[in-house]
Amino acid sequence: MYVSTMKSVNYPLALPLDFLDEFKQAAKEAGLSTAATIRQSAKLGLPKFREQISSSRVTNVALLPAKVARKLYAEREEDMNSIRRFIAAQPKDVQHVGEEGPLATAR
Repeated sequence: MYVSTMKSVNYPLALPLDFLDEFKQAAKEAGLSTAATIRQSAKLGLPKFREQISSSRVTNVALLPAKVARKLYAEREEDMNSIRRFIAAQPKDVQHVGEEGPLATAR
């Protein structure tokens, strides 16, 4: 349980009323104060929260160090030739937005 001999700081926290009601009910069931219940739930829930936010990455590849990333992206990469080749390789029978054709809507 929470040890009150530790150094602490007051932190204002806005809670929706129904959420506060849940804390009050849990505090009553546990025989604790509402404040102690909020502290305990934060302490017990923090590891799960960290696990959830750290697992949001879709790759296991490590991030580039900031110094390396800055060096890589410092110079503008002129890629117009690749873009032109990509555009030229697109199928010619594709209808573009605003063009007339069998899929155009009647006005």
